[in-house]
Amino acid sequence: MDIFNEWIVKRKRSGVDYLLIVGMILGGLILMSFATALGSFALIAIVAIGYLVYIGIQSTNIEYEYSVTNGELDIDKIIARRRRKRTISVHSRSFEYFAPLITEHQSMYNSDGITKKIDAFSTLQSDKIYFAIYHKNNDKIRITFEPTEKMIEDFSRFVPRSVFNRK
Repeated sequence: MDIFNEWIVKRKRSGVDYLLIVGMILGGLILMSFATALGSFALIAIVAIGYLVYIGIQSTNIEYEYSVTNGELDIDKIIARRRRKRTISVHSRSFEYFAPLITEHQSMYNSDGITKKIDAFSTLQSDKIYFAIYHKNNDKIRITFEPTEKMIEDFSRFVPRSVFNRK
């Protein structure tokens, strides 16, 4: 019998995202003011600039979809509810370390040698953040995400010695 769990987490906008949005709006307004010099093409240019600014703002809406099938973790990044991009696909058997992001496990989270970091969580202030460390192609990779309790149970079935759960 297959075990399947799925969960979607919406990333909360940060201060950097808001600065990016303000920058896009200001840049768009500046470009629109220069577009008036184009004469008869001004209206087309203004509409095109407005549409590009709209698309840019929408692209800051990011969601992460976690799906676990028999221990296989797939994380997809969904941008503006239009585009989907596979971020990672890994089996939990390859996890060296899986633990909640608390001070007790902070040394492993910040361990040396991590060459790739994948962050797929809503906000760092969430109390449900876990991280997994594994090796692939001579890279030490750290995934930071917010799994459900069922996902954690599924991971512990495949690698019980590598899973550290909240007490």
